[in-house]
Amino acid sequence: MDLNILIALKHFVTVTKLHPILVNFTAALVPVSVTSDLLAGYFKNQSLRDTAWWTLLYAVIITPLTALSGWLFWMKDDNGVAGMTVHKWLGIVLVILLTGLFFRRWQFYKQKREVSATYFVLAIALVAILVVQGHLGGTQVFSGM
Repeated sequence: MDLNILIALKHFVTVTKLHPILVNFTAALVPVSVTSDLLAGYFKNQSLRDTAWWTLLYAVIITPLTALSGWLFWMKDDNGVAGMTVHKWLGIVLVILLTGLFFRRWQFYKQKREVSATYFVLAIALVAILVVQGHLGGTQVFSGM
């Protein structure tokens, strides 16, 4: 990537504070997907199952952009902060795990069937990692307030 483009992109992400905006989509869409699947299983409701699919699809589209914007949004005062280093790398891990979860969820969607117990365990673990990652980022942002 051309250095000037990277500098311009970093400037855009910093000025617009794009990362904190995108974070909210990932933080909402993934738990909504998992909860919708749980409720779909309990109520035997296809509409909730479809909701789980679509919200996970949107999450898998937006989350890599969220992670990229986070790397571009990295500030000098984040250097040397252990929690922010973990936060940064967890973002990449979440993109990878979410992508894997999405492809597994896609198989259930194509077959028009409920997700498995194993899927739920993995999905709930992903939500837990998402909460930890969000907590670490939020602690850095709001600790000075």
